[in-house]
Amino acid sequence: MASGPAAQSVPAEDNDSSEIGDDCEFDGAEAAGQEGGDFAEPELEFDESGLELTENEEQEPGLMTVQPADCSALETFEDYDAIPVEDQLYFMANNPEDDPSDENLGAGRITPEGYIDEDFEDTLGSPATEVNTQDLVDTEFKEISRLGIIQVVGDDRLGRKVIIFSACRLPPAENLDHQRLLKYIINTLSQYVENDYVLVYFHHGLNSKNKPSFAWLKQAYSEFDRKYKKNLKAFLIVHPTKLIKALYFLFKPFISVKFGRKLTYVNYLADLKSQNLYFDQLPIPQRVREYDDSIQPASGNRAALTSQYSRSEDFAYGQQLVANPLPTTQFGVSLQHIKHYNGGSVICPVVEHTIKYLRECCLDVEGLFRRSCSVAQVQDVQEKYNRGEYVDFRDLGNPHLAAVLLKTFLRELAEPLLTFELYEAVIENHALPAKTKVSHARSLISQQLPDDNYDLLNYVAQFLSEVADNSTRNKMTALNLGIVFGPSLIWSRQQASLTVMKPINCFTQLLILHYNHIFVR
Repeated sequence: MASGPAAQSVPAEDNDSSEIGDDCEFDGAEAAGQEGGDFAEPELEFDESGLELTENEEQEPGLMTVQPADCSALETFEDYDAIPVEDQLYFMANNPEDDPSDENLGAGRITPEGYIDEDFEDTLGSPATEVNTQDLVDTEFKEISRLGIIQVVGDDRLGRKVIIFSACRLPPAENLDHQRLLKYIINTLSQYVENDYVLVYFHHGLNSKNKPSFAWLKQAYSEFDRKYKKNLKAFLIVHPTKLIKALYFLFKPFISVKFGRKLTYVNYLADLKSQNLYFDQLPIPQRVREYDDSIQPASGNRAALTSQYSRSEDFAYGQQLVANPLPTTQFGVSLQHIKHYNGGSVICPVVEHTIKYLRECCLDVEGLFRRSCSVAQVQDVQEKYNRGEYVDFRDLGNPHLAAVLLKTFLRELAEPLLTFELYEAVIENHALPAKTKVSHARSLISQQLPDDNYDLLNYVAQFLSEVADNSTRNKMTALNLGIVFGPSLIWSRQQASLTVMKPINCFTQLLILHYNHIFVR
């Protein structure tokens, strides 16, 4: 195996520098992207055949007579939101939790007078309908989505969306419609290209049977016009081979110098940690991890290498905890450390300052929490806070810097704010009936979450609910905020799995949308 640096940038044809954060200036209009328009409620059509009564069907007193085709299939709030409002009312009327006694005449019930309680959404635990664009894409391209070839896995340390492509999950070429694959990739990327993002390509597993044709690769590159390339801040190729390097030179006439500077070869998985990624967040295919173990230097300790893929108490989310933190250290420490040196409060200066600035000055900034900033800016402010220095965000004038720092603080806590202990319960919330989601979340947050975690989460969630209240201006709905903040509030002790991303994001959306009914301690 050739020796050399583990991670190396592809040489460029000129020496122009390209700073990662060159597009992070305060520009609210540009930051909106596609988020604002992608979450409009779809038009729903009635199925006339499901609305007719049979001749012998008698109307029960107190119940609506229009019966939906299959109310029994409703299990999640996505199922509930997908049916017309008339069917929603029928469902509520015919599915009381217990007997239809007075104690069950809460929000969302049919009252003895025949009226519907206005505040039925609280009992149902069903957020207002917001369409997740990726769900629509996955449904349209179901045969490709289920393969897990391309996955959106959260943000990196700079707030940039991370998208991974796993070559080992490509089926044999004759079993895959590559034109539909290209459309699926384009539709997925289109949701994020208005903001900074990172591509991680796991090359291991590409072989003569599943590799796309050269003509398809050329077409794919030509399909990705400037809007896809402008905000791509890094393209990481993991486990590159001579073939992939040869392809780069074949494509060099078609690749711009600026785009070429964004390419980086990463020889080992562990080196992804130096690329501003939260390593444990990446759902790395098992085949890729096993291959990475097999190519490690002979002197390497296999047990130590294996431990890189699991979380331990020595690591925060993707980074090592501060070994000897100062009393003023705020990033990469525990809530207990913060509370001890912050006058008994877990609301440390970085949280207080960022939220105060964003609340007072930035609630109308489009795409808030979706834009990234430069490495130098983020690290500089982190170091100032860890030294106990005061930071005035009004002087810096960059709302996206404050937003990134808030997410970074939460993600680098020694333990997730929602705790490891509640991880399984949070995931299980997604599979509960719609009517019980809010009450279950209230039980977890207000009864089981430790006091310090509750105080900080309450502080953050209240602010996020205010951001969502201004979504007509900032385009950050509860659904968008759930996607952005979910991975920062809870994660597993083990290697990340993509299947838990949606339950985590939906639970976070629930906390924001039903803040007043969940945080009642």
